[in-house]
Amino acid sequence: MILKNSLYVIEGQSTAEGTVCYDIRLHPDHTIYKAHFPGEPITPGVCVIQIAKELLEDHLQRPLAIKAVKNVKFLAVVSPLQHPSVRYTFRQIQATPDAVTAQVDVTDGDTTMTAISFTLN
Repeated sequence: MILKNSLYVIEGQSTAEGTVCYDIRLHPDHTIYKAHFPGEPITPGVCVIQIAKELLEDHLQRPLAIKAVKNVKFLAVVSPLQHPSVRYTFRQIQATPDAVTAQVDVTDGDTTMTAISFTLN
């Protein structure tokens, strides 16, 4: 399921000193939030990871599939009501024809909500 332009939209993108940042806005009225959870919407962890995959595809301009999630830390709830706009910061992107590895932080200001290390192909 592609979440871009339904669960979230890209508000901005920047690249500097080996990092790629995407600012996104979450849509609190999306169907996913009606089930997870009514009145207290929380972005499911699998969606946080899927968004990271889609943004990396956008940056590299090629389709990717998640091969392995080496490490993921959910440090704070990603709520579209409390954090309607979040930033995905990609570091240590290593891209070869066969695989892509990257580290991703999902933040709102100084608050890190999720940290991901994954491999895609």
